[in-house]
Amino acid sequence: MKERAPQITRFEAACTSDIVGIDHLTHTLKHAIEYFGESDLGQLRFVTKFHHVDHLLDAKHNGKTRFRFSVNADYVIKYFEPGTSPLDYRIEAANKVAKAGYPLGFIVAPIYIHEGWRDGYRKLFEKLDASIPQESRDDITFEMIQHRFTKPAKRVIEKNYPKSKLQMNEEERRYKWGRYGIGKYVYTKDEEHELRETLEYYIGQFFPNAKIEYFT
Repeated sequence: MKERAPQITRFEAACTSDIVGIDHLTHTLKHAIEYFGESDLGQLRFVTKFHHVDHLLDAKHNGKTRFRFSVNADYVIKYFEPGTSPLDYRIEAANKVAKAGYPLGFIVAPIYIHEGWRDGYRKLFEKLDASIPQESRDDITFEMIQHRFTKPAKRVIEKNYPKSKLQMNEEERRYKWGRYGIGKYVYTKDEEHELRETLEYYIGQFFPNAKIEYFT
């Protein structure tokens, strides 16, 4: 932070893990939130699929930490996110976080094409709309990430979850080069356009003042 002064430096606390899932036991995240709450040049953000937030509601965050929730259609959470909090629990936790004054964000990921996906994602945004207080909606961010997979990841998933409903047909996907020369299989251009157009429409309909950070 000192090296980049007077610019603000933002730190991500969930690059490779979901710390909220265990922080009700350790409280290390709470300490970090309060550290950045007293900082002039630092901000913190993280994302979670868990609802264990009660111990974080009284943290002295001073608006310096953006609390983000990973959300998805019920189908995706049911079949591909075992061991995480159900969608309704996550949304209830987001309501608590918003009322505690945290800047709020949502990551819709992985956006997955399945039977009835348009209706499934519409219901997601309807649930968010019914729960998030109006006074918190002027500073909400959305990040959207379409489903993608690498060949090594596909091998691991197929080995560990041989009965998974997850569709990973390489012939039906588009190969996209990523960082460090590692490519990923994403949806076709037409499918990607339809996903983006649909979800951006829902965001505009239910959260017109929200900021869309990116779609990838």
